Amino acid sequence: MFNQDNWQEILNTLAKNKFRTILTAFGVFWGILMLVIMLGSAKGLSNGMYLIMGDFATNSLFIWPENTTIPFKGFPKDRSWRFTNEDTKVLKDNISEIEIVAPRTHPPHGNNLFIRGKNTGAFNINGDYPEYFKIDPVTLTQGRLLNDLDLKDRRKVVVIGKRVKESLFDANENPIGQYIQIQGVYFQVIGVFKSKHTQGWGTYQNEAVFMPFTTLQKTYNLGNIVRYYSITAKRQYSVAFVEKKIRALLATRHSVSTEDIQAFGSNNIEEQFKTETEFL
Repeated sequence: MFNQDNWQEILNTLAKNKFRTILTAFGVFWGILMLVIMLGSAKGLSNGMYLIMGDFATNSLFIWPENTTIPFKGFPKDRSWRFTNEDTKVLKDNISEIEIVAPRTHPPHGNNLFIRGKNTGAFNINGDYPEYFKIDPVTLTQGRLLNDLDLKDRRKVVVIGKRVKESLFDANENPIGQYIQIQGVYFQVIGVFKSKHTQGWGTYQNEAVFMPFTTLQKTYNLGNIVRYYSITAKRQYSVAFVEKKIRALLATRHSVSTEDIQAFGSNNIEEQFKTETEFL
């Protein structure tokens, strides 16, 4: 323990070496300050990352077909191939590590012309299953989201983003139950949503429209084509492990070499999120 003599000796030493004492004190202060700043910055970056992600499921994966790069079973390389409706059931039935399978499709072209009275606008359309909103939730501001009956009955209904509403409806007008025209076909508005994301993806979503997957396929004569899948893995499995099984299964079904890595495009959200937050 320190007694009075020890304290006196310490004070005398500090007094005789004022410059070194000041530098030492400054060094300690500066180190603490940098630590506080770094921790604060990391927390800010972390919060920013979560803000950009919204409530997006981080145990998720996007996967889509690309042209083949390896000849296989008599097929040449550079062959175009597609996912189909049948693949959805096959994935659910054969890969138990999958939690959610949400197929998505789009019209063959980009922005589509929307008309309501004298108001018009060009917006993107997503053909979705209700399960998609469990992977990438949105904030519902009016009405409801898509449900299983919309899908089963191929109902001509849409859920519109906030920017779509602002473009086609007056400020105080209730769009629920109203009709809008898309490519000459009338669809009833059943809901309005706002994206939980910020930046680019948030802007895209707010200017987009959700339509039942089956309705979009029929409206645009897409047959049974699935553009891509949004998939989540059960929590006890890594997304990379599940993706490997998905690739192997779909490659076999569509006569694609399992060695043809480039025949698939994918985005592993779990790995991306870990990379972005690794040093936060």
